[in-house]
Amino acid sequence: MGKKITTTPIAALSEALAQDDSLDKKAGLETIAASSNSLINFVNSYRSLSKISKPAKRPVPIAGIVEKAVSLNLKYLEDSGVKCTLKGLYNDIMIYADEGQISQIFINLIKNAVQAQSKNIEISAEAAPSGGVSVFVSDDGLPVSHENSEQIFVPFYTTKSGGSGIGLSLSRQIMRLHNGTIDLLQSDNEKTTFVLRFG
Repeated sequence: MGKKITTTPIAALSEALAQDDSLDKKAGLETIAASSNSLINFVNSYRSLSKISKPAKRPVPIAGIVEKAVSLNLKYLEDSGVKCTLKGLYNDIMIYADEGQISQIFINLIKNAVQAQSKNIEISAEAAPSGGVSVFVSDDGLPVSHENSEQIFVPFYTTKSGGSGIGLSLSRQIMRLHNGTIDLLQSDNEKTTFVLRFG
């Protein structure tokens, strides 16, 4: 199930604390603080999801975007003991895209793979004769269950403790703004693969 955040418990707890001196006020205030922080995180996540700027597209090599995303996550990958391999990312494979927005998708996918206890991530690309480009991001971490595979692109749906549930939803919105798609191609005990299709 996805997250459901409501302000009712916060209001009720605040009222009870104000009226009953016998309650443990410290514990109550800590609960209010935690609930408030959760609400703030929810609002910030909603803003991120609802205010994606119009992409500033230009011709860019997919290799450069992927290499930048990996470089930004290099310490995280090393600290987690994860190896990231790039294949078929030739400089002549170009996409018409907003580099920053597409880079964010790869950052999200790398982060998800590490959190799924992957030890190996592979990112590869292929260009179709028609001019379209497909990029595959595979990992050997814990598979996505069939039930969750139907929900992972739904905003605010998360299976992770402390997760915002917007990473994949945001990624899909960005791909739509680029007239492209992102899908879960495979997820089993062998590997999990997402595919991004451009053009």
